[in-house]
Amino acid sequence: MKKSHLIIICLLYSLNALSQETEVMKFSLPKGTEKIGLQQFENLSHGGINDKAASDFNNHMYRKNGLLIYYINLSQFPTHPERRHSLESYQKMMVSLISGKSELKGTVNIIDDAKIIIVNNIRYSIIKSHYGDNMTIQFTSDYDRNGGYINGFVEYKRPDENAATKYLQDFLNNMHYQNN
Repeated sequence: MKKSHLIIICLLYSLNALSQETEVMKFSLPKGTEKIGLQQFENLSHGGINDKAASDFNNHMYRKNGLLIYYINLSQFPTHPERRHSLESYQKMMVSLISGKSELKGTVNIIDDAKIIIVNNIRYSIIKSHYGDNMTIQFTSDYDRNGGYINGFVEYKRPDENAATKYLQDFLNNMHYQNN
Protein backbone atom coordinates (compact mmCIF):
# COMPACT_ATOMS: atom_id res chain seq x y z
CA MET A 1 0.00 0.00 0.00
CA LYS A 2 2.76 2.46 0.90
CA LYS A 3 4.60 1.76 -2.35
CA SER A 4 1.51 2.60 -4.43
CA HIS A 5 1.01 5.85 -2.49
CA LEU A 6 4.62 6.81 -3.15
CA ILE A 7 4.21 6.10 -6.87
CA ILE A 8 1.02 8.20 -7.03
CA ILE A 9 2.67 11.08 -5.16
CA CYS A 10 5.69 10.97 -7.48
CA LEU A 11 3.44 10.85 -10.53
CA LEU A 12 1.36 13.82 -9.33
CA TYR A 13 4.50 15.81 -8.53
CA SER A 14 5.93 15.07 -11.98
CA LEU A 15 2.70 16.09 -13.72
CA ASN A 16 2.58 19.31 -11.70
CA ALA A 17 6.20 20.13 -12.56
CA LEU A 18 5.58 19.46 -16.26
CA SER A 19 2.44 21.60 -16.33
CA GLN A 20 4.19 24.68 -14.95
CA GLU A 21 5.50 26.85 -17.74
CA THR A 22 8.50 28.83 -16.67
CA GLU A 23 9.18 31.92 -18.71
CA VAL A 24 12.55 33.39 -19.65
CA MET A 25 11.21 36.93 -19.77
CA LYS A 26 9.02 38.87 -17.41
CA PHE A 27 6.94 41.57 -19.10
CA SER A 28 3.49 42.89 -19.82
CA LEU A 29 2.18 43.39 -23.34
CA PRO A 30 1.50 46.93 -24.59
CA LYS A 31 -2.08 48.13 -23.99
CA GLY A 32 -4.66 47.11 -26.55
CA THR A 33 -2.95 43.80 -27.36
CA GLU A 34 -5.51 41.00 -27.79
CA LYS A 35 -4.76 37.28 -27.36
CA ILE A 36 -5.87 35.19 -30.33
CA GLY A 37 -6.24 31.47 -31.03
CA LEU A 38 -4.58 29.27 -33.62
CA GLN A 39 -7.42 29.57 -36.14
CA GLN A 40 -7.39 33.40 -35.97
CA PHE A 41 -3.61 33.32 -36.28
CA GLU A 42 -3.74 31.17 -39.40
CA ASN A 43 -6.34 33.51 -40.92
CA LEU A 44 -4.26 36.63 -40.17
CA SER A 45 -0.71 35.42 -40.78
CA HIS A 46 0.87 36.27 -44.09
CA GLY A 47 4.38 35.15 -43.19
CA GLY A 48 4.12 31.66 -44.59
CA ILE A 49 4.20 29.95 -41.18
CA ASN A 50 3.08 26.35 -41.57
CA ASP A 51 0.58 24.67 -39.21
CA LYS A 52 3.26 22.86 -37.18
CA ALA A 53 5.36 26.00 -36.67
CA ALA A 54 2.24 28.01 -35.82
CA SER A 55 1.28 25.52 -33.11
CA ASP A 56 4.65 26.17 -31.42
CA PHE A 57 3.48 29.74 -30.76
CA ASN A 58 -0.01 28.61 -29.67
CA ASN A 59 0.04 30.15 -26.18
CA HIS A 60 1.66 33.39 -27.29
CA MET A 61 -0.29 34.76 -30.28
CA TYR A 62 -1.63 38.29 -30.22
CA ARG A 63 -2.85 41.09 -32.41
CA LYS A 64 -3.15 44.81 -32.10
CA ASN A 65 -4.80 46.73 -34.88
CA GLY A 66 -2.96 45.68 -38.07
CA LEU A 67 -0.13 43.91 -36.21
CA LEU A 68 0.24 40.19 -35.57
CA ILE A 69 2.61 39.37 -32.68
CA TYR A 70 3.79 35.90 -31.72
CA TYR A 71 6.70 34.55 -29.73
CA ILE A 72 8.16 31.57 -27.93
CA ASN A 73 9.59 32.03 -24.44
CA LEU A 74 12.17 29.23 -24.53
CA SER A 75 13.09 28.31 -21.00
CA GLN A 76 11.52 24.85 -20.84
CA PHE A 77 14.25 23.67 -23.21
CA PRO A 78 17.32 25.68 -22.23
CA THR A 79 20.25 25.52 -24.59
CA HIS A 80 23.26 23.77 -23.09
CA PRO A 81 26.45 25.90 -23.03
CA GLU A 82 28.23 23.79 -25.64
CA ARG A 83 25.34 24.31 -28.11
CA ARG A 84 24.94 28.05 -27.69
CA HIS A 85 25.83 30.34 -30.55
CA SER A 86 26.68 34.00 -30.33
CA LEU A 87 23.85 36.36 -31.20
CA GLU A 88 25.94 37.56 -34.16
CA SER A 89 26.29 34.00 -35.46
CA TYR A 90 22.58 33.34 -34.97
CA GLN A 91 21.70 36.54 -36.83
CA LYS A 92 23.97 35.67 -39.75
CA MET A 93 22.34 32.22 -40.01
CA MET A 94 18.81 33.70 -39.87
CA VAL A 95 19.56 36.35 -42.51
CA SER A 96 20.80 33.57 -44.78
CA LEU A 97 17.73 31.43 -44.09
CA ILE A 98 15.21 34.27 -44.46
CA SER A 99 16.69 35.62 -47.68
CA GLY A 100 17.18 32.25 -49.37
CA LYS A 101 14.77 29.63 -50.61
CA SER A 102 14.73 26.47 -48.53
CA GLU A 103 12.56 23.47 -47.72
CA LEU A 104 11.61 25.19 -44.45
CA LYS A 105 10.27 28.26 -46.19
CA GLY A 106 8.78 28.55 -49.64
CA THR A 107 9.25 32.28 -50.16
CA VAL A 108 12.34 34.42 -50.47
CA ASN A 109 12.21 37.56 -48.32
CA ILE A 110 14.25 40.70 -48.83
CA ILE A 111 16.23 41.74 -45.75
CA ASP A 112 15.64 45.42 -44.98
CA ASP A 113 17.75 45.64 -41.82
CA ALA A 114 19.63 43.35 -39.46
CA LYS A 115 21.12 44.70 -36.28
CA ILE A 116 21.84 43.87 -32.68
CA ILE A 117 20.47 46.25 -30.08
CA ILE A 118 20.60 46.40 -26.29
CA VAL A 119 17.46 47.13 -24.26
CA ASN A 120 17.44 46.82 -20.43
CA ASN A 121 20.88 45.16 -20.58
CA ILE A 122 19.52 42.42 -22.87
CA ARG A 123 20.95 42.00 -26.36
CA TYR A 124 18.49 41.31 -29.19
CA SER A 125 18.92 40.37 -32.81
CA ILE A 126 16.43 42.42 -34.84
CA ILE A 127 15.84 41.38 -38.47
CA LYS A 128 13.39 43.32 -40.63
CA SER A 129 12.36 41.70 -43.91
CA HIS A 130 9.59 41.83 -46.44
CA TYR A 131 7.97 39.83 -49.20
CA GLY A 132 5.89 42.14 -51.36
CA ASP A 133 3.79 44.26 -49.01
CA ASN A 134 4.10 41.72 -46.16
CA MET A 135 6.59 42.91 -43.56
CA THR A 136 8.14 40.98 -40.65
CA ILE A 137 10.35 41.93 -37.73
CA GLN A 138 12.00 38.96 -36.03
CA PHE A 139 13.40 39.56 -32.55
CA THR A 140 15.57 37.12 -30.62
CA SER A 141 17.15 37.73 -27.23
CA ASP A 142 20.54 36.60 -26.10
CA TYR A 143 20.56 33.68 -23.65
CA ASP A 144 19.70 34.18 -20.00
CA ARG A 145 22.02 32.62 -17.44
CA ASN A 146 20.20 29.27 -17.72
CA GLY A 147 20.32 29.11 -21.53
CA GLY A 148 16.75 30.28 -22.15
CA TYR A 149 15.80 32.99 -24.63
CA ILE A 150 12.82 34.53 -26.37
CA ASN A 151 12.19 34.41 -30.11
CA GLY A 152 9.32 36.23 -31.75
CA PHE A 153 7.85 38.04 -34.71
CA VAL A 154 5.76 41.07 -35.55
CA GLU A 155 3.95 40.76 -38.89
CA TYR A 156 2.34 43.75 -40.56
CA LYS A 157 1.58 45.42 -43.87
CA ARG A 158 3.85 48.19 -45.15
CA PRO A 159 1.51 51.07 -44.11
CA ASP A 160 1.73 49.85 -40.47
CA GLU A 161 5.55 49.98 -40.33
CA ASN A 162 5.75 52.88 -37.85
CA ALA A 163 3.17 51.21 -35.58
CA ALA A 164 5.10 47.89 -35.73
CA THR A 165 8.41 49.56 -34.88
CA LYS A 166 6.82 51.44 -31.96
CA TYR A 167 5.08 48.28 -30.72
CA LEU A 168 8.34 46.31 -30.74
CA GLN A 169 10.14 49.15 -28.95
CA ASP A 170 7.46 49.22 -26.21
CA PHE A 171 7.49 45.41 -26.01
CA LEU A 172 11.28 45.19 -25.59
CA ASN A 173 11.40 48.13 -23.15
CA ASN A 174 9.08 46.11 -20.92
CA MET A 175 11.20 42.93 -20.87
CA HIS A 176 13.50 41.71 -18.13
CA TYR A 177 15.08 38.30 -17.61
CA GLN A 178 13.05 36.36 -15.06
CA ASN A 179 16.00 34.66 -13.35
CA ASN A 180 18.92 37.05 -13.82
